[in-house]
Amino acid sequence: MPCIKLEPLGITINVSAKNRLWRSLKHAKVDMPATCGGQGTCGTCALRVFEGGSNLSAMQTLEQVTLKNIRKDLSLYRLTCQASVLKDGVVFYLDNKADKKLAQIFARLKNRLAPRNIYHPLTGELLVQEGKLITQETLERLLSDC
Repeated sequence: MPCIKLEPLGITINVSAKNRLWRSLKHAKVDMPATCGGQGTCGTCALRVFEGGSNLSAMQTLEQVTLKNIRKDLSLYRLTCQASVLKDGVVFYLDNKADKKLAQIFARLKNRLAPRNIYHPLTGELLVQEGKLITQETLERLLSDC
């Protein structure tokens, strides 16, 4: 299962090569807007590819047209609802409002004491006991879809 990195969060997430990136991010509880419902026509799910773009699926015509319509550079951006991650090494830079808010929340949580028990949303595994330190590793496991 390939991994991606989300900057400026510094978070690594395992994603499925079988799914579009948007679905994997949604599964990992990363709120990624998609006004068109993931059909590739609105461009709200566009993310800047910081590195590793060659490890993504090939860009199709619909994605190219949508990125041009929203005035995004085709060599720097991908639509998460259209792209799949084929191999490790892809780094995305989150630059929309929802992602900035998520970065602020993570910055406030990291290296703080958990106000209550924190469980993985999918597996139910106890990640941090109340009163224990919330680490970067814990935040990554919260977003992991495995």
